[in-house]
Amino acid sequence: MNKFIYQAILTCEEDGRYLVEFPDLPGCFSEGDTFAEAAAMGADAAKTYVASLIAHGDAVPEPQRRTCPPGSESIFIFFETDPSYLITGDVVSAAEAARRLSLSAGRISHMINAGILDGYRQGRRTWVSVKSIEERLREPVKPGRPRQVLEG
Repeated sequence: MNKFIYQAILTCEEDGRYLVEFPDLPGCFSEGDTFAEAAAMGADAAKTYVASLIAHGDAVPEPQRRTCPPGSESIFIFFETDPSYLITGDVVSAAEAARRLSLSAGRISHMINAGILDGYRQGRRTWVSVKSIEERLREPVKPGRPRQVLEG
């Protein structure tokens, strides 16, 4: 994994949400309901952006320190990434993943955050790779709460 650190500019909107921009990564934006969520979502966006540059053989920009615009806050976000971070192949919605795995949509989000499933957020929607769902279905059932059995 390669290590990176980039400046992120967070701007609080009138509705209280935060927008995140990376001046050194043109077109790399994200947002969040809180400052902390915006920073986390920004880190994920930057990881994906840089992983894509590396995967396509494009140059990764050198980080610069820039002046923060008035009314915004500047933070530096560290992350590690490489092309393996990218999700390739077919994806389905979190709701569809929940149906296929007989779990709640909330549990799907937890499994993505824990690295059990491959997924990402795009706006307010969550997407899960079909490959990671199929891999999960092939795993033997482990002790603990049983899977919910759907009839119909």
